[in-house]
Amino acid sequence: MTAQHIAIGEVFSAGARKFHRWSLWDPVGEATAASAAPRPGERVLDACCGAGASALPAARTVGPDGGVDAVDLSRPLLGIAENRARNEGLENIRFREHDVTTWHAPDGGYDLVQCALGVFFLRDMDRDTATLASMLRPGGRLTVTVWEKGALGAWGQAFKSAVETERDWPRSPLSAQLARIDTAETLAAWLAGLGRTDARVVRRQLDVPLPPDTAWDLAMGSGTRALLDALTPAAVERVRAQFTTRLTAASETDLDVRFLTGTAFA
Repeated sequence: MTAQHIAIGEVFSAGARKFHRWSLWDPVGEATAASAAPRPGERVLDACCGAGASALPAARTVGPDGGVDAVDLSRPLLGIAENRARNEGLENIRFREHDVTTWHAPDGGYDLVQCALGVFFLRDMDRDTATLASMLRPGGRLTVTVWEKGALGAWGQAFKSAVETERDWPRSPLSAQLARIDTAETLAAWLAGLGRTDARVVRRQLDVPLPPDTAWDLAMGSGTRALLDALTPAAVERVRAQFTTRLTAASETDLDVRFLTGTAFA
């Protein structure tokens, strides 16, 4: 497990409760699974599964004759996912705390590998996604969901401006990776470049209510939390106040959620 993977796992673990509090993730996960179209009896790997947003709908669909391996680095998020599966009575899904890039596929491979909003967090997006795709059986499907260019715009700009009152905005390799695949055309071309065939991309948009008091939860419950780790509690509070002020001034009442889901075949 790499240092970068450990850091990302710690960030999402620290913000697990706020992460799951948002109603954003389940619709994105359900849309991912809908594009992936798991079938009864199939074996599925859900990479970077978080609190189970895409893993749970996949498990419902593959049924008792199928199975889902849901893998993530965050033990707190996995705990939430396990409770959700237990409450639904889903016995065909197992959650594992593991670096998904070193995960071992079962004999015969998977029918489907899916990853919702996760590939750009991988240390080397091309190499590591190719590793995930190598776990597919012949004819299997790879489905990935990524943010579309410009998504979360007003929220993201308010957060960036607020953070810059306390520290420089860092150059992020995660942002650079996402920028390579944040349009339908570039995502399809990227999947083809990985050796996948018949790449299909679906664009979706959701309008999620964005009250200022809960908008901060998104910052503290997602990968952006890492930008605050080096700040003192007093500085974080100043960032929060600046963020709330800027977001209110922008008069944004909905979070602009735009994402792309690409599916291609082995």
